[in-house]
Formats: sequence, structure tokens, C-alpha cells
Amino acid sequence: MGLLIHLLILPFRRPIVGIVIGLVILGGVFAYDWDSAPTCGSSTMEQGDICRRITDTTGSSDRTYDQTKTNQKAAPYIWGSLGGALVLIGGVTWPIRRRREAARKAAATAAG
Repeated sequence: MGLLIHLLILPFRRPIVGIVIGLVILGGVFAYDWDSAPTCGSSTMEQGDICRRITDTTGSSDRTYDQTKTNQKAAPYIWGSLGGALVLIGGVTWPIRRRREAARKAAATAAG
């Protein structure tokens, strides 16, 4: 969750970096084959398989092939939304930051 918050704050602090990261995410969304068979770890699942994940925090969880395939169908929309938000916010905040920096430099030049 912390990474998501940092990614959403990034375009406000460094608009160019936010735009570039957003474009990379969008490129990955379009380049990745989302219709392939789902994977469990590094192995490809087949119909009837169950994926068991064991974690330190929540113990273990089991997912069927269909549940994993459904999660995989939602992933491009989630990643695409994140990449689009980074590009949009970065594109909006970039001219605002440039205008504010120019005003600060003009004020510093006039004062000093």
C-alpha cells in the first residue's frame, strides 16, 4: 500500500518521472499477454488445478483455476488505470510547477 501512495504522490513532486513511469506501466499493459493461462508461482495452471500460496502474514490460501483466471482478467484494468492516472496527474501538474518555479525565480531576482 505504501508503494501505491508513493506512486500517486510522485507526479506532484516530480511530474516528468510520474509521466515516464505511467507510460512504462501502460506499455507493459499493452505488451503483456493477458489471455494466456494463469500461473501459480512459476508454473502454468491447467483446468482443475488449485494454487496454494503460503505467506508469513496470512497463512495459506487456495485459489482455483477459475478464480485465478478472473483475477488475471481484472489486472490490466487496474494497472492501466494506475498508469493513466500517473500520466494524467503528471501532465496536469507539470505546467503548474513550471509556472510556480518561474514566479519564485522572478520574485528572487526582483528582491535580490
